[in-house]
Amino acid sequence: MEEKSATQQPSTVTSAVSEIEDDNKDENPHGVTPVTSAFADWKRGPLVRKFWRLYLTGVMVCVGGMYIGYGNSVVGSIIANRGFVQQFATVTNPDTGEPDLDAHHLGLWNGLNFVAQIVVQMISPFTADRWGRKFNMWAFTFFLTLSIIFEIVAQEWIMILWSRILGGFAGGLLATSIMTYMSEISLPQFRGALLGSFSLFFALGQVFLAIGLKVLEDTDPFNFRNVFYSEFVFFGLWLVPLVYLPESPAWYAAQDRDEDAKRSLRRLVGPVDGYDLDHEYAVVKFEVAQSARLARARGSDWRALASPVNLKRIVIATLPFTFQNFVGVPLIFGYTTYFLQLANVADPFLGNLMIQLILVVGIVSAFYFIDIVGRRSLVIWSGAAMGAICLVIGGLGFMGPNTTSSGIGLVTLCCVWAFVYANSLAPIGWISLVEVSSPLLRAKTAAVAAIIQSLSGVLFNYTVPLMLSNQGANWGQRIGLFFGGITFAYLVPVLFLFPETKGRTYQELDELFERRIPAWRFHETKTAHQTGVEMRLGGH
Repeated sequence: MEEKSATQQPSTVTSAVSEIEDDNKDENPHGVTPVTSAFADWKRGPLVRKFWRLYLTGVMVCVGGMYIGYGNSVVGSIIANRGFVQQFATVTNPDTGEPDLDAHHLGLWNGLNFVAQIVVQMISPFTADRWGRKFNMWAFTFFLTLSIIFEIVAQEWIMILWSRILGGFAGGLLATSIMTYMSEISLPQFRGALLGSFSLFFALGQVFLAIGLKVLEDTDPFNFRNVFYSEFVFFGLWLVPLVYLPESPAWYAAQDRDEDAKRSLRRLVGPVDGYDLDHEYAVVKFEVAQSARLARARGSDWRALASPVNLKRIVIATLPFTFQNFVGVPLIFGYTTYFLQLANVADPFLGNLMIQLILVVGIVSAFYFIDIVGRRSLVIWSGAAMGAICLVIGGLGFMGPNTTSSGIGLVTLCCVWAFVYANSLAPIGWISLVEVSSPLLRAKTAAVAAIIQSLSGVLFNYTVPLMLSNQGANWGQRIGLFFGGITFAYLVPVLFLFPETKGRTYQELDELFERRIPAWRFHETKTAHQTGVEMRLGGH
């Protein structure tokens, strides 16, 4: 690898960190960042081409999203399958007299999945900080694979429940493994696109599942366990990057394992012309040192996390992620086939496939919008649009008996909703979870933010089937009015708290939060990092 200096600044970790300490003695928030990347002023396109290996490695990590997108969505989507219903039915449908799944069991399957996530989310930041991000990736793989085995051998509904609990353990590890890892290896210019790739791969997993369920329904609907067996295909795909990936350089830096961090960085980046490894690692070390300095000023990590600034960052980190539950994800994606079946849609599995395909198309377009339009605008305007669509869906529930045309209208509305969601909360929910946090506290912040989301997930995922089913409230499509109402209520804190973070380095975000810049002024506030870049460029 060719390593040559591209700046006039310190090119060793030791001198960079020393200068950081000197620069921050006066706690001047308007000072100049002492060390910046030689590529800080590059645009996203040229930077991706320059660091293609780093970008593709980040994309490889997203295969884990496809694995859990397929594996953790199976039970919620297969509940309209005739063979599955025949195997696990415990009640009789009061309208048709046919065997039916108990709505309480459906609620428990998804509700306890989120409870399990919460349990692991309370533990996962400790393991991620103690043993590394890769340790949590392996734990994620273990629990998700074990959940598949439980699905295959299940004969009673209780075994499906245990499978969902194990899947919840896996889901609880996502924030502190895959998402934290991706945020730490990304460059700021393509961080949004790379983190958004996780949503794309997650959605691809759901598309493949929708295709599999449609084929199953048309060929051999009573041999439903074939769908469970197919999950091992995605396990095999995920195993390749899992073995290949090095540990996060940022985690090594936090452990003061500088040589290991450099080896990891070199493996991730590969041979890049003009790349000064010592200097670029000094940038990584600076972010860790800066975060550590702020944490030390407040005591222990957990005391630092409980400071007003970091508590605010936790709330902001969870805002888009938790918003997913309020705009209707538990309905549109959690119980898609069940919802469409209750609405008398002729082919709920085809409707589900159409919705999932639109989701993927939307997420592809989101790669452009996330870093051009920005996070804040997309969350606010898309949230309002999804709330309006939910209200229209709810209004359809008052139009008398469901017909073929009303079924087509419902699927169309769900597709439009999915496209809007794909361009906003689908990627931004995951992005904000790890982007808003301070580098040193990233795993802990992401875990606490994810716990908040999971708490709302428990509530919605348990109650949605009870609200839909004639075994419960029997709202049917009118449930859209409920989600529309709470969506607009949720937009109020989003307007006042959620900032624009596109293109910002973690150094800049630390500074902006420490300066208490209002959310609506983040995008226009000049930072010390920007001043440092301007001075470096002016020196050439």
